[in-house]
Amino acid sequence: MLHIQNVSFEFGGNYLFRDIDWFIKPRERIGLIGKNGAGKSTLLKLIMGKYDVREGSINKAGGVNLGYLSQDMISEDGDKSVLEHAKQAFARALFLQDELEKLYALMETDPSEENIQRMADYQEEFDALDGYNMDNKTAEILEGLGFTTADLDRPMKEFSGGWRMRAVLAKMLLEEPDIMLMDEPTNHLDLPSIEWLEGYLSGYPGSVIIVSHDREFLNKMITKTAELSGKKLYLWDGNYDFFLKAKVERDDLISRQAANQDQYIKEQEKFINRFKAKASKAKAVQSRVKMVEKIEKIEVIEEDKSNLKIDFKVGVKSGKVVMDLKNITQGFGKQQLFTDVSREIVRGDKIALIGANGTGKSTFLSIIADELPYEGERKIGHNVDPSFYAQHQLESLHMNYEILEELQYDAPHKTDMELRSMLGCFLFAGDDVFKKIKVLSGGEKARVSLAKTLVSEANFLLLDEPTNHLDIDSIEIIIEALKRYEGTLIFVSHNRYFIEKLANKVWWIQDEDVREYPGTYPEYLDKLANEGFTSAPRKVNKTTPTPSTEPTKNSWRQKDEAKEQLKKLQKQLDQKEEQLANAKKHVEELEAKLAEAANLTPEDYEKLSKEYAEATGNSKSISDDCDNLLEQMIALED
Repeated sequence: MLHIQNVSFEFGGNYLFRDIDWFIKPRERIGLIGKNGAGKSTLLKLIMGKYDVREGSINKAGGVNLGYLSQDMISEDGDKSVLEHAKQAFARALFLQDELEKLYALMETDPSEENIQRMADYQEEFDALDGYNMDNKTAEILEGLGFTTADLDRPMKEFSGGWRMRAVLAKMLLEEPDIMLMDEPTNHLDLPSIEWLEGYLSGYPGSVIIVSHDREFLNKMITKTAELSGKKLYLWDGNYDFFLKAKVERDDLISRQAANQDQYIKEQEKFINRFKAKASKAKAVQSRVKMVEKIEKIEVIEEDKSNLKIDFKVGVKSGKVVMDLKNITQGFGKQQLFTDVSREIVRGDKIALIGANGTGKSTFLSIIADELPYEGERKIGHNVDPSFYAQHQLESLHMNYEILEELQYDAPHKTDMELRSMLGCFLFAGDDVFKKIKVLSGGEKARVSLAKTLVSEANFLLLDEPTNHLDIDSIEIIIEALKRYEGTLIFVSHNRYFIEKLANKVWWIQDEDVREYPGTYPEYLDKLANEGFTSAPRKVNKTTPTPSTEPTKNSWRQKDEAKEQLKKLQKQLDQKEEQLANAKKHVEELEAKLAEAANLTPEDYEKLSKEYAEATGNSKSISDDCDNLLEQMIALED
């Protein structure tokens, strides 16, 4: 379908990656992952032809078309309505619609046989393209992504960049490309929209390549992981959690293989140095020299093993009640968001504030931070020192300061080393910390602002979408630091993994109220499923059907009820897994022997190394068989 063959990419004198070889097959759902700066977005742009391929080649099968979603794609269709923009996906159908309208007008004066035939041909093609259903299809996708029915006729220029990106995403989904390339598709989506997108993509007939920092989204979506690391691409079957486990085993094995190889080379060099001066051994010495020169060195994958750990300290301890909210009422114009909401925040709470877009999550957080007007009573507790992070606070940064200076301004008590470690978690490494704030992108400024919030030693943190603009590793570090944080936390996030790991209470907004579940997010979801809790409904025109979480028309799910075939494959898989267990045991036995290489002669070591290579190859072959059988079973069950 698409073959990336020996592709290398050099930028500014340095290679981002070298000799990538990757074949993308039909119906694959792949997560493209790697540290910030590894080249994920660059690789997508190479595939799309936005950058020239100077080394290697990218070959597409005939007729394969690509779709691309990137965070820097802001639509230029400012005057077009949201519906008109997304409908451009039906380019051929729109052309035919326009031609048919012209023909209708022409037929009034020239009802010739030629025009009648053209009209019949156009109508047949228009119907085959489902042109009469364009508006319904487009509305269904747009409303699934969070637009209300009333929004569809509004011009694109009235929406923020994030909402325009949703419209761009809708257009790509409607185009139904053979391969979708999606760079951070969940940015700017709320939880209901993310769940809708998961349902849509899970049955998509084409291939999907996803770059995302949303761990939960990756786990639910992908069946294969492509990792950019150390300028190479590594492919793994399985979702993100499986990749993390398999990667540890892979890195450990490669380290052992590299150590064994180093030991073997040392043994050969020892032999060469010992006998190189003896004429009688000259032939044997030269043979060993050539053999050592031909050895392809095993490269250990260098990862950051520093296990970076940061702490968000509390300056002073607050009173037990951090904030008491009574009869909070607020709205804009005719839209009422909250009516008589009463809630209490207690020291040590870590509250996730959730709800669909438009229900007022950020507004309620701003009321708690005392940044918006409201009716009712907001009483802050004893010794409470709040720190609020939101996108609009980027304006408060000192534009002429360097990044490090900006943090020093808010945390003069911390050393430069402490601040640089903190900035490393926010993807500012090395000399990046000396960049001026004014030259940073919006995402970079957001990361600086978040770092300032967390370094402040406040005992009450209010965070609005803190994981935007961070990679998976950085999110993990922030999560661990916030787990240890001894203050109080309330946050808005669409990152389910972040919510799951941190929240000990859930506040969800529904029907102008803020309701509370006094437990973790997984417990809240169980309650939702088992006892009929309802999350905030999407507001759409009742005459237009609300999109389900799964595509309704032209269903792509191929549900095969071939139970006998599944049983047969399961039996084969059981047998293969037993063979795999024996093969791995044999490999481990050989590794134990190789670990005592110092006690072996070079000849015995060479023989054992050959046996080890054959054993690992056999184990890999059986493992591949298991994966293939499992993929067949998954395909039958879908």
